[in-house]
Amino acid sequence: MTKFWPLGSTLFKKKSNSVHLIVGLQLIAVVITIVMALWKQQYDSTILLGSLLGYGFFGGMILFILLARHTEQVWTNNFYRLLPTTDLQLYVANLVSTLLGYVYFIVIEAILSGLALLTVPNVSIPSDSYRYAGSGMLAFFALVLYGWVFISLVHLIGRTISSWLPEMRSKFVYFLFYVIVGVILIRILNTVGDLLGKLIAPLVTGQLDPDVLPGTLAFSGALAVIILIFSAINIYLLKYRVETKQTA
Repeated sequence: MTKFWPLGSTLFKKKSNSVHLIVGLQLIAVVITIVMALWKQQYDSTILLGSLLGYGFFGGMILFILLARHTEQVWTNNFYRLLPTTDLQLYVANLVSTLLGYVYFIVIEAILSGLALLTVPNVSIPSDSYRYAGSGMLAFFALVLYGWVFISLVHLIGRTISSWLPEMRSKFVYFLFYVIVGVILIRILNTVGDLLGKLIAPLVTGQLDPDVLPGTLAFSGALAVIILIFSAINIYLLKYRVETKQTA
């Protein structure tokens, strides 16, 4: 029986390569932006932080897609599905490693942004901002986890249905799958943007809204319940409906 932590560690190492790629491209873009600003004599103390945050946001969106792709590949991969482990253990290890990959990215971004913040003079952070940041990150991670779980649900249901259909109809099912995933991604990104706007704006203005904290915590709790329900369905489909890819 394959143990949980070695399995999770193997999956995390593969997904962390995507994190390193995104951060590397982000830093290259930041350097190019700074060089261009210096060349045009438009450099100021906020360019470093602004470019890090801007490219980091787009990098985070791309990373979400890459990690979702890695996660879905595991469900039908012969190597992982045929390991001496339970479907529950494989599901949890795959999902946790995906989440840890994104946490790893956020930690790197926080360190880089913190260092860049030191170059900006006269920056004051409200004393209660840490509670906003904590509840905001909890809601954010709950949202991205919900996104991956829901994408897996759509993928596994699509695999189950397509196994009963002829090849041409199976392709149509997969087309619908990609359309649904695209719509989900757009809605998640819109929600993330709204969430960040509600959390960042008070930090900038210094006017902290006490109603934001209970709202974000309730939002996180509701997503946690939905994640558990969808995960139970996903594990059932993995165990009884979804087979590994057949090779000639």
